[in-house]
Amino acid sequence: MDNKFRALRIISIVLKIIAWIVAVFTVIGFLAMLVGGAALAGLGSRYGNMPSLGSISAVGMAFYVLIIGAIWFISLLAGADLILVILAIEENTRALKSQPPTV
Repeated sequence: MDNKFRALRIISIVLKIIAWIVAVFTVIGFLAMLVGGAALAGLGSRYGNMPSLGSISAVGMAFYVLIIGAIWFISLLAGADLILVILAIEENTRALKSQPPTV
């Protein structure tokens, strides 16, 4: 029974891998925005560029990156698990159908 719907199982594995890659890049992006954004927040106004909003906005953007990344991670992981749940339902239904009826 495990050979049935092999492509869906592969898609589920790929989605889980992509979800964990998104999680890693989210954490890296959060830390980069938190440290680098706050440190570079005042450079724009010093060199004649558009004035920046300050370190508070850099911290806010860092948390925005964290929240959006977490939403993507949870969505991809839930999609992968949803595929596996549907396959388990199909396997259980097929197993019940092959059993003789009990009276």
